[in-house]
Amino acid sequence: MRIALISDSHGHLPHELWEHLEDCDEILHLGDLGSLELLADLAAIAPTFAVGGNVDPPGLRELPPRRELERLGLTLRLRHEPWSARELAGDGIYLHGHTHIPRVERSGSSYIVCPGSVSRPRGQFPASLGTLDLMPDRSLLRLLPIAGGIPLAELTLLRP
Repeated sequence: MRIALISDSHGHLPHELWEHLEDCDEILHLGDLGSLELLADLAAIAPTFAVGGNVDPPGLRELPPRRELERLGLTLRLRHEPWSARELAGDGIYLHGHTHIPRVERSGSSYIVCPGSVSRPRGQFPASLGTLDLMPDRSLLRLLPIAGGIPLAELTLLRP
């Protein structure tokens, strides 16, 4: 199963993004969508789950502030604001957006991941997304520039 991780589109999905999404089974958007119409565009490619960000209207059913998903025995926790190590309540992957800066950080048996921004990168980073390939024995997490090139981060998680 391949899951695309995207964030901070701010109303714009660059055309380079679409080729990364073609072979995805699911898409997770980590807030600052900017337009519910984009959610429909993403859902036309694969089932899409999103959380609301600080530029999204509050209270929308489609954009709750947090989500927790279970995929092949792996817990994925989603919200827009960054997670701190003191907030980690168990194993899994804690996904966030907001900073526009790609991040993979291990904290105990958990990981904190930000795929960066697909439309408004910050710092010296390019526009980026993440992919999470879930297999029975391992998971492969990659943070990728949407315009191509070498991965910004790559991590293999062995599964019990």
